[in-house]
Amino acid sequence: MTATLEKSLVIGGGVIGLSIAWRLAREGRRVRLLERDRVGRATSWAGAGILPPARLEGATDPLDQLRGLSHESFPLWVSELEDFTGIECGLRRCGGWYLADTPGERAAMLGMTGYWDQLGIECEAVSSQALSKREPALATWAKRHDDASAWWVPDEYQLRSPRYLSALRQACLQQGVEIDEGVEVTDVRDRSGAAEVRVGNLWYAANDVILCGGAWISQIAPGMRLERSVIPIRGQILLLKTAELLSTRVINVGNRYLVCRDDGHVLVGSCEEEVGFQLGTTDTMIESLRGFAKSLIPDLATAEQAGCWSGLRPMTFDGFPMIGRVPGSLSIYVAGGHYRSGLHLSPGTAMVLTDLVLGRTPVVSLEPFRVGKQQTPSDSPLSGIRA
Repeated sequence: MTATLEKSLVIGGGVIGLSIAWRLAREGRRVRLLERDRVGRATSWAGAGILPPARLEGATDPLDQLRGLSHESFPLWVSELEDFTGIECGLRRCGGWYLADTPGERAAMLGMTGYWDQLGIECEAVSSQALSKREPALATWAKRHDDASAWWVPDEYQLRSPRYLSALRQACLQQGVEIDEGVEVTDVRDRSGAAEVRVGNLWYAANDVILCGGAWISQIAPGMRLERSVIPIRGQILLLKTAELLSTRVINVGNRYLVCRDDGHVLVGSCEEEVGFQLGTTDTMIESLRGFAKSLIPDLATAEQAGCWSGLRPMTFDGFPMIGRVPGSLSIYVAGGHYRSGLHLSPGTAMVLTDLVLGRTPVVSLEPFRVGKQQTPSDSPLSGIRA
């Protein structure tokens, strides 16, 4: 049995799926979103909401171009969301500290700051003495390090991920997007220039289907053979609460960070664990995160533990998200594999994917993000699509 033809079917209700659904609906498309669990409650919800500096103009790396498009679009994107829904997303240009604990981290930061300088992104090297004065919470850390270990980047934002997702969900509903939760798609196929997805014994038909399943994208339709493109990487986060406000910045040390909220909450992250689809936190890692927080800001040693959680980041083997049409198909698209940057890349991904679906030329070339480039011909998505 085949259902009534839909214009667009979006599979996956994380930040990428919600953003694409909203963007398509704003363009006048009839959109239906299918989510296997609850919308906005998986990896996107778990994200800390760090939006590091980026700029489109002058960027030569394709991923940095997409990041620049997203970063520059975020303020207006969120403003429109908030005006449309009345939900405040917590977007704030708080600035970020970048610190180096080791010679390797210092060398990596010197390379990064040189690249930022080429792009015109403001980045200031700060002496240990100046760091102590400008960010008293880091004074103890500053005393242990030399004058080539700290940088200030004013164009770093933070975002309240749960609020952002709630706003996207509400915006979709207000824009007429139909959202079905607890719906598991088990197959996808081309059918005479359109596309169909299978849910139980029912096939949903659409002009186009966009797969946005995050770390679970390979599980949506095994016949698509995307399992060799994305693997889940677990990250754990610790949430602390202080009686007094210690900082309002994002503090970065390599891949670890503190996100200091205005209300005294501090998110401490993160780690990278290849444990399959196993969610959950471990005492060892949570204790390690607390030790890291204490090493930066000693006052966090006595902070209340307000919570801890984990998420599964979708990592591709070359570090590039998959964004584009499935080879050999005119109606099936993929937008996934954003790893640690799903929240940050959500506006840009929605813009370029919507342009592609509607037959327009995206402002950022999608060739570097093409679907199937990491697979052998026998494993390509095309070989798994049944007409």
